[in-house]
Order: sequence, then structure tokens, then C-alpha cells
Amino acid sequence: MPEEPAPGESPAFTSTTRPRWVPLALLVGGAVILLALAVVLRGERHTALSHPTGDPQTYINAGKEALTAGDVNRAIQQLEIAVQMAPDNRDANFLLGNAYVKQGNLERAAQAYQKVLSLAPDDADAHSNLGVVYYQMGRLDDAIAQFQSGLKAAPDDAALHYLLGAAQLQKGNLSAAHQAFEKAKSLNPDMPEVYFGLGMLAKLEGQKEVAIANFQHFLEIGPGQDPQAKVKAEQILKELQGQ
Repeated sequence: MPEEPAPGESPAFTSTTRPRWVPLALLVGGAVILLALAVVLRGERHTALSHPTGDPQTYINAGKEALTAGDVNRAIQQLEIAVQMAPDNRDANFLLGNAYVKQGNLERAAQAYQKVLSLAPDDADAHSNLGVVYYQMGRLDDAIAQFQSGLKAAPDDAALHYLLGAAQLQKGNLSAAHQAFEKAKSLNPDMPEVYFGLGMLAKLEGQKEVAIANFQHFLEIGPGQDPQAKVKAEQILKELQGQ
């Protein structure tokens, strides 16, 4: 299951070196599933030093601390320096991708994760995060490809199966979405998001009672990483129950 976000962080991911993003929302045939989008933080960009000195790990640690504290601009400044000093450092590029997402710069985030994958093609976390970036950019086929690649490296990763199901549902591939959600559920039956996904899927397929049962279970075990999902689930339940 994805890590719980630290206070003040985006519900979509954390600043650690192994975050997991679980978007909960899609738009399928007019039915909305909430999406835990990364917080868009705007602000003045810092420029990396022309000739940085010292240990790259010092800048990586400073960037990670700044991300945890919510200081995205400083995080980008420190991590850009780290990448400038050590362009092939996996953690520097990966964390820089996280920072760019928090800034709302998805293009740069994608470039950072692509760099990680050029260094480590089997990095499941980089595939996962790049897939979510593509998902947020509306590049669903690319997102699905990244989630599938991540699952080749980590076939028992429940969150990746969920992400694949979410993207397939967005594409309207209901059978593939159902298969992915069920696999995620079998690997982690305590993942709240998967019951929201299964509930929406059943609703789209006209399986009213199945949809009700899944949304009820979702509400019983908690809203997952998107508190707004609780409100949406309650709204859909009322509609399904004719209230």
C-alpha cells in the first residue's frame, strides 16, 4: 500500500525515495472518480550554481528535507545542484522528479523519471511515478505502458495493479480494469482505493448491488489517500440507493 503522506504533503506522493502515487479519479462516461492530484506550487525558480562544490549527497539530503518541509523551490534548487554534480545519481533525479510534480511542472518531472529509467530500467517506482505523470497529462496509453513495465519488475505490487486498473478504466477498458483491480485486491485487501475503483466499475456495468457493497466497504475502511473520495462515495451511494 502507498505510504501515508506526511502533514502538509500532497496526498499523491511523499518525498521519500520510494513513494507511491495512487490517483483515485478518472472521468469515464460522465462518471467521476476522484483523482489525488499533486499539489501545484508556483513560485520563483532558483538557478543551480555555476560551479557547485562539495558532496552531492549533501544537496540530495537538503532537497529531501526541503520537500518534507513543503519548501518546493528550495528542494528544486538543491536537487538541481545535486543532478548537476552527479547527473547519473538515481536518488537525485528521482527526488527532483517528485519536486517538479509538486511544482506542477509535469514535463520536467517526466524528464527526471525518464533519466532514472535510463539508469535503472527496472525501477518500479520510477515507472509508477512516470505513469502517473503521463496519466495526469492525458497520455493514457503511455501511462498504461509504464504501469505494465513497473509490474514486470514488481509483479506483486498492489498499488501498481491498482494504478493500471485506474488507467484502463479511464480508457474505457472495463474488463482489463476489473482484472487489475481484482489483482490489487488479492494482493492487498486493505487498500481502500481498490474498492472505490471496483464500485465505480460495477456502477458503470449496471451491477447496482455490487457497486453498493464496494462503496460501503470503501467507507468502512477509510478514504485512502484522498479524503474527498469519502464525500464522493457517499454521494454515489445515495444515488444508487435512491435516496
